[in-house]
Amino acid sequence: MQKVTPAAAIAAIPDGATVIMPGGCAEPVDLYAAFAAGVDRFSSLTVCSGFGFGRYGYLERGLGTNFRFVTWQASPQLRKLFKENDRRKVGFVPLRLADVARVVHRDGPIRPDVVVLQTSLPTPDGNVSLGVSVGAFPDIVKSAGIVIAEFNANMPVTAGESRIPLSRIDYATESATPLCTYRTPAAQERDHRIVERVLELVPDRAWVQLGIGAVPDRVLARLGEKQGIHLFSGLLTGSLMEFMTKTSHTPEIIVGELAGDQPFYDFCGNTPRIVMAPTRVTHDVPTLANLPRFVSINSAIEIDLQGQSNGETLGSTQISGVGGSMDYVEAASLSAGGLSIIALPSTTDDGQHSKIVASLAAGAPVTTPRFAVDIVVTEYGVARLRGKDLWARAEALIAIAHPTFRDALANSLG
Repeated sequence: MQKVTPAAAIAAIPDGATVIMPGGCAEPVDLYAAFAAGVDRFSSLTVCSGFGFGRYGYLERGLGTNFRFVTWQASPQLRKLFKENDRRKVGFVPLRLADVARVVHRDGPIRPDVVVLQTSLPTPDGNVSLGVSVGAFPDIVKSAGIVIAEFNANMPVTAGESRIPLSRIDYATESATPLCTYRTPAAQERDHRIVERVLELVPDRAWVQLGIGAVPDRVLARLGEKQGIHLFSGLLTGSLMEFMTKTSHTPEIIVGELAGDQPFYDFCGNTPRIVMAPTRVTHDVPTLANLPRFVSINSAIEIDLQGQSNGETLGSTQISGVGGSMDYVEAASLSAGGLSIIALPSTTDDGQHSKIVASLAAGAPVTTPRFAVDIVVTEYGVARLRGKDLWARAEALIAIAHPTFRDALANSLG
């Protein structure tokens, strides 16, 4: 391993390489700044990343000229980029998270020539920790030709499978820049009503997975009100602290990504019960299906009267991805006593459009197919779709749509 400046680390990337950048809250700010400053030396780089909470600072210069950006989990910060619809600049790979480590692999269709990490400072046992953002990186690192790490003094050393041997790192820089943070979105009154309905559905002694957003964050904060809840999730937010404060038992917690603020990250680093795991564990359907009462709680952009959900695009703009939704929906359907819940408000924020629609727009992706959707929740009620024929499904969904749109939805049935 060579300790170098950020500029020297970026200079070690060969032109024409496929570079995997970190996601989640593991944004290596100094390396990104060095990449933007030195991007002119590249002419045909491909940069890949998943979902991130940061600013994507490496996209500031050279996109479409020096390099192309590819993602399998578009973040809202990338919405403007996808609106441009310029394939020279950006590409989207439909990919469920359970498959990332197989697809991004030396023998896979996306071969990781270079992988960039943000880690903790080295530990006495000769490792660094991926800290709050593990994801698929333990496996991607094994396939990478060159590994570049930014050792950040603010990154905690977390429990579980978060370690990377120093011997596997080729170039390292040191930083003390603040870690990327995530704040729970503000909630409307309708979100609180959805939270109450979701909590009523979660059985005691369940294993729970949660997506991200105003509703899942608040469900997580209150899961301590239930009895014997355990967590097995791709991502958990700062609401985890409130859950652990309220719970009366010792929960098992397995998670791949953490999103919050520095006090939350420090808490996670000091709490061995929070066990970090890679996507091959957090999104492994057989493992999850073997858990009793596995409950998946996620959201969608819209859902049609057949029960098909779109969780990826807003109009023609890619704003998210397949993510882990199908992994968790499938696992919940196979778990003894399991449930999968899609929780969403009945309308867009401005109230002008229903999120329960007669049919998905032409070209809209089906993120969760109709046969897989189990329970849909809005502020107006709960629709249980499993086992219902198409007419009964439509009636159940219309009943939980916003009253303003119910007649039009009913008339669409003919």
